[in-house]
Amino acid sequence: MRLSTIFNFCILVFFTLLFVNDFFPDTTLAAVLSQKIILLILVILVIVQITMDKGQYKKLSKKAYVSVTLYTVGLWIVLTLLGGKSQFGLSFDSPIFYIIVLLLGLDLLRIYRQSKLEQKQ
Repeated sequence: MRLSTIFNFCILVFFTLLFVNDFFPDTTLAAVLSQKIILLILVILVIVQITMDKGQYKKLSKKAYVSVTLYTVGLWIVLTLLGGKSQFGLSFDSPIFYIIVLLLGLDLLRIYRQSKLEQKQ
């Protein structure tokens, strides 16, 4: 397993912990790892990941982009259905939720159309 894959996995885990910590702030996890600590770890992981790539820009594949987008929205929905309430204000009642979902849907549609055009060529 490549080191960059391990860093990407760690970034995803800490991103998930940040979301869980936001939706369930009264848990043991929130007492042990505050949002500031998780955010600091995420920033450090991203900086290390960028320096490991030696500044080379690596474009995220379409499949990875779709997966990360669906994971984020799915995590948001699951945590809300589990009874969590976002401290940041992310909820089904918020118009921001519907705007973000609409924009993500349009972006995914754009990516789908691009991939269809690339397949034809």
